[in-house]
Amino acid sequence: MAYQPNKAIHPGHTIARALEREGMTQKNLSERTGLTEKHLSQIINGEASITVETALLFENALGGTASFWINLEKNFQETKARIEKFSSLRAETALLSRFPYLELAKRKYVEQTNIREKRVEELWKFFGVNSLSFVANTEAVAFRKRTVAGVRSEGIAAWLRCGEIESKKVTIEKFSEAALKDSLKSLRALTTKTADKFSVEAQQILGNAGVSLVYIPHFTETGVSGAVRWIGDTPVIQLSLFGAYADMFWFNLFHEIGHILLHGKKERFLEFDERPLSDSQEKEIEADNFATRELIDHKSYSDFLCAGDFSKRAILGFAKSIKLDPGIIAGRLSHDRLVGWRDVASLRTRLKFS
Repeated sequence: MAYQPNKAIHPGHTIARALEREGMTQKNLSERTGLTEKHLSQIINGEASITVETALLFENALGGTASFWINLEKNFQETKARIEKFSSLRAETALLSRFPYLELAKRKYVEQTNIREKRVEELWKFFGVNSLSFVANTEAVAFRKRTVAGVRSEGIAAWLRCGEIESKKVTIEKFSEAALKDSLKSLRALTTKTADKFSVEAQQILGNAGVSLVYIPHFTETGVSGAVRWIGDTPVIQLSLFGAYADMFWFNLFHEIGHILLHGKKERFLEFDERPLSDSQEKEIEADNFATRELIDHKSYSDFLCAGDFSKRAILGFAKSIKLDPGIIAGRLSHDRLVGWRDVASLRTRLKFS
């Protein structure tokens, strides 16, 4: 961390020494500058600042350039501000344990350092705030009261901020609701591809519709699987691999798209592996129904259920007939409690960040 001065010397001390050197009194300086003795006394005692106008007056009366006197004031104010800032940094070191600093450093979002005040400063820069107490305002959705155990709001806020930063690095088209609706079939068709292909192509398809899709690994004690919010005029979908199965990835993606198409721009939604009941539960159900409907149409699924064969072979055959990842069907059957999760585990593809 840069050198931190512990004392700011006001320019008034320099003026007092100049008066002593020249054998002048404050009254003499008043007569030479036209400034009142009271005003001069305030400057010398650090109660008033040197302005550009007074600097020009001192240039003639005390010597030195106006820039010299202006810089004295500037350096004093900067040093004073740095001392105050360092005091604020030190006061907030007690809050560090709430934030996933080491994980952020590992991901290169903040500098790796053992100096606690520097860590606070890095978090300020990362969140774009001047106090960690402001994070609850800038990422308010992360601090809503939750009933999910083991969830740390500060970690969710950090995860969301990472997504915001990454979304600004991607160039996309202007958002079009019609284009987003038209992209649904193309997105669904990607489910049969490998993760290294569908992860990139999904970003491209959504980008053409004006939607920013970013992948950010979840932080410890967040349990968050996805989020959607508008940043300016751009909807941003942010997904983690919490849960780490392809069928969950696709359901979460279509769920977030549902929020964009069904709900307002001001809404911000966070998804968890275990979702708490909340005032937005109705909208979550709507987004769930949207994802369910878009991934597997009701008639095809009903016909499959009527056949009554939920074997792996039957699931693979059904998936091939509707051109869908069999893991999505396996996940749906498990969710509907028609098969056990372990019984179809081999059909569900595990994902991981490269």
